[in-house]
Amino acid sequence: MSKILNQEIEVILDDGNGPNPTAFIWRGATLTVVSICESWRDTGQWWSGESEKAFYRVEVEGQGLYEIYLSLKSGRWYLYKTYD
Repeated sequence: MSKILNQEIEVILDDGNGPNPTAFIWRGATLTVVSICESWRDTGQWWSGESEKAFYRVEVEGQGLYEIYLSLKSGRWYLYKTYD
């Protein structure tokens, strides 16, 4: 089961291998990314003015799976979804 949150977060990047997320801060806690399971781009509802996004499904140390994305227009990161 998953839960959609769509909350803005701060992301720490590893620029050595491209701008890949290595951790993110949510609800005051730093969550460490142990692996990027999947990444893709999505145009969303472009007809409504929604910008393209770069999504990452990540495994977080001791916490399970999360989906985060970067809005390519604004440069802001968001926690999109959590998985149980």
